[in-house]
Amino acid sequence: MGAARLRGWKFCLLGGDRRQDYLGRRLARSGAEVWIVRRRPPGFPGLRHSRAKEPALDGARVIVCPMAPFGPDGRVWSEDPEDRLVLTESDLDLAARPSLLFAGSFPERLAAAAEKAGCRPVALNDMDEMAILNSVPTAEGALLIALERTTVTLHSSKALVLGYGRTGQTMARTLLALRARVTVLARRPAARARARADGCEALPLEELGEALADARFVFNTVPALVLTADTLERAHPDVIIIDLASAPGGTDFEAARRFGLTAVLAPGLPGRVAPETAGGHLAEVVTRIALQSLASVEVRPS
Repeated sequence: MGAARLRGWKFCLLGGDRRQDYLGRRLARSGAEVWIVRRRPPGFPGLRHSRAKEPALDGARVIVCPMAPFGPDGRVWSEDPEDRLVLTESDLDLAARPSLLFAGSFPERLAAAAEKAGCRPVALNDMDEMAILNSVPTAEGALLIALERTTVTLHSSKALVLGYGRTGQTMARTLLALRARVTVLARRPAARARARADGCEALPLEELGEALADARFVFNTVPALVLTADTLERAHPDVIIIDLASAPGGTDFEAARRFGLTAVLAPGLPGRVAPETAGGHLAEVVTRIALQSLASVEVRPS
């Protein structure tokens, strides 16, 4: 990033995890005034810190919320459970006009309120670019969790990947690179055809129960219940299940516990295992969209 391309811009980063620190550092290096709002101070010098959101939101040109979904009544997700940030309609009136509000996704009411306040909402989870970039640390983090819990190598082991979207594709290709025996289970024939073209075995999702019998690893990306109790009952007793779908995931975790199976819900891995990489990706996307969307706005250095 250019050293001064964001000079005069004020950014407000709300809650989140460590990727917000790395995002803030990248923005500050480009000349931006960056505020981080949460209990814990930023991990780098040059970033302003506030536990109260009002000073940070006042005059902000860009607001960045976490990739994780908002909670009830606009609750902003934070890795610190003691952070109790809520983004309200009146908060948005404090931002500059026009401005941008980034988040993974938005409740309809908050998106409408943002538009009314002249603060355009940008849903990062809807962007192919963001999802593809995040799929790499997600896949690497999933492997880390799995290998910490198993007694076998991925090499030569049978691994199932459920779903073949952006994360599923990267997960399968990473497993293939480690010489695992990869089977993709997907509903759409086109997705199964792509998996075969990539070097995987491919089956309809309806054949999951049979495929589980000799699989040592399962990586789920389907955001719906696919690993049901009836299906899990047929699983290999030493299988490691890593569920990468958004909470509550696609696994019946209570059933897995009853059957003595290892099943881990692991959303949000980019911010946990590779916050510097994930924060860098976020900085690139946010900066590009901000400069393109607000190119005609006169920004005066503060």
